[in-house]
Amino acid sequence: MDFTHTIIFLSEGVPLTLSISIISFLAGIAIGLPLAFIRAYENEVSFVVDAYEKIFRGIPEIVLMLLFFFGLGLYFPFPFGNAFFTAAFVLGLRSGANQSQIFRGAIRGVGDEQMIAAQSIGCSKWQAIWHVMVPQVLTFSTPGLGSEYALLIKDSSYVWVIGGLAEIMTRSIWLKNVPPYDVVTPFVFAALLYIVLTFPIALWLDRWGNKRKKKIGL
Repeated sequence: MDFTHTIIFLSEGVPLTLSISIISFLAGIAIGLPLAFIRAYENEVSFVVDAYEKIFRGIPEIVLMLLFFFGLGLYFPFPFGNAFFTAAFVLGLRSGANQSQIFRGAIRGVGDEQMIAAQSIGCSKWQAIWHVMVPQVLTFSTPGLGSEYALLIKDSSYVWVIGGLAEIMTRSIWLKNVPPYDVVTPFVFAALLYIVLTFPIALWLDRWGNKRKKKIGL
């Protein structure tokens, strides 16, 4: 197998892999951050957050993708009949459950003193959360968020089960099924690409978070 052709062909799937991963990561923040604060400060409905986390952390992504794409997609072809939307949606739901726990740990790290101080000067509970807690929680969360982003890039490889998207893993499977039927080289190069995509961003977020903590005195 021509190694140059292989790496070029697989690299062409990188933009799609990153698109799915970034969108699902941002969706996870949009879901996980409010859920974490609801769990921390709204005990009356915290059981809903707990149920959400258990469901979407307990069901494998492959099962969810098949369920949404081939199940709901039959009845709701828009949007669940779209492979890209379904992949990003499912990974976003799963990431939201993971990030909710990451943010909840960060909330405990910041401590209740910050909330008490903000409310003592006249802030409402949700004003204190938005203006005081959220910036610090995001800073505390950066190591965990870096790991979550790396996990999403790897989990994007499950997209091949629903087809229709030429990301890295799907391209690897295509290559192994054409002459000379090399079942090793495509996956070796795919593994290297996943390492290149995951390691730098996770490392950068970790270092940025540490610098940010020092800057704001955390």
